[in-house]
Amino acid sequence: MPTISDQAICIRQWDFSETSQTVSLFGRNQGIFRGIAKGSRRPRSNFSGGIDLMTMGDVVSIVKPGRDLATVTEWGLSRVWWGIRRDVMANRVAYYMAECVSRMLDQHDPHPNIFDCFVDALDALDSKAPREQILVQFQWTLLVDSGYKPKLDGVEESDEETLLFSAREGGVIHGQGEVGHWRVRRETLTTLANLHETGQLVTKDPQVTWRATRLLAAYMRELIGVEPATMRFVFPDLAGGRV
Repeated sequence: MPTISDQAICIRQWDFSETSQTVSLFGRNQGIFRGIAKGSRRPRSNFSGGIDLMTMGDVVSIVKPGRDLATVTEWGLSRVWWGIRRDVMANRVAYYMAECVSRMLDQHDPHPNIFDCFVDALDALDSKAPREQILVQFQWTLLVDSGYKPKLDGVEESDEETLLFSAREGGVIHGQGEVGHWRVRRETLTTLANLHETGQLVTKDPQVTWRATRLLAAYMRELIGVEPATMRFVFPDLAGGRV
């Protein structure tokens, strides 16, 4: 039964008893894993007073072969994002990002780049950076690193005002539009193409960035096959399957 030490963010937690918790943790090197933290809520324990949502800590866990739950033996709190606890919208964005991670990644599938991007996004939320910029960079990294980078072939060379995007076919398509194809402004798609090439947002227009953010959110919803419960709080105009 190997003992694993990692840096992790708590993305879900459930009360198991008065003194214990069941948690879902996103580890930098271990990926997502669920565990039971016995005695984590006791005043004197190895858990820094419990494992709270959207906090980061140094975790030690025992992974038993064939078991769905690891045994979390230690949790040393290292980061609390106080800003997202004081700002309602920042809180909703943080929970949306956590749910996207939970739904897009498999258990025990490490993605250190996504973990680092998640930490950067939470730091940016905490410092009140523009949310559309935080979301577009986070969602793009999540999609690319999980193997679902949208295809943007020919976007920058096109002189058309709008292009067709198909979630089923994974990106921009050429030809006649059909049911399930979305008409997207070329400027929106160029913003994403530039983000991929340079790693930075080129546009300074928040409306363009927000449209790119909405597109990625709608695309991710189609990939997941179900609407994230937190999506309607961040993208109310996309709720109910709207695009």
